[in-house]
Amino acid sequence: MISPKLFIIILALSLIFLMSCSEEEPTGPPQVFNVEYDGFLQLRITNEFPSFDETTQVDVHIDKYGKVTFGTGTLSYNADEDNGQSRIVRIGTLSLKPKGSHFLSNGEDYVDVDENTTINENMIVYYWDDNTQSWVEFLNEDINSTWHGGLGFNIDDAVLTGSILQSVTAWGSTTWGLYLVVIP
Repeated sequence: MISPKLFIIILALSLIFLMSCSEEEPTGPPQVFNVEYDGFLQLRITNEFPSFDETTQVDVHIDKYGKVTFGTGTLSYNADEDNGQSRIVRIGTLSLKPKGSHFLSNGEDYVDVDENTTINENMIVYYWDDNTQSWVEFLNEDINSTWHGGLGFNIDDAVLTGSILQSVTAWGSTTWGLYLVVIP
C-alpha cells in the first residue's frame, strides 16, 4: 500500500506535469498586409510580320497573408500576310494559367508570377514562285510550348499605375501588366 505522503507527492508531480503540457494555440501563416488586393494580369502580344496585336487578362487576388490567386484565360490570333516574296500564316492560341507568390526585395513587396502559358500554334511559310505564279508551301509547323520564365511585379507600382514588364520572344513582343486596387 502507498503511504499518504508518497500519494501526495505523486499527485503533485502529476498535476505539475499536466499543467506544463498545456496545448498551444495553432499558428497560421503570418499576416503580410493590412489590406487585400484585387485586379488583373494582362498580356498583350504583338507581331510585325504577319501583323497581329491581341490582348487578354486574368483576374488576380492577393490576400492579407500574401497568398496570390489567379484566374485563367486565353488569347487567340490569326494572321495571314505577304510581302510579295514570302507569305506567313500564323494561327494560334495561348492558354494562361499563371501561378504566383509574394516576396520581399530590398524591403519592397513583389509578386512573383510563373506565366504557365501554353502556346499552340500552326505556322505556314510560303514563297512566291514566278514560274507558276503561285505560292508554294515551304514550311508547315505545329508549335507547342510553355512559358515558365517568371515575372516580378512591384505591388506598389501595380496599385498606382500598373507594374509593366516587356520582352521580345520568338512568338512576338509581349507586354505583361499587373494592375491592382486596394481592398480595405
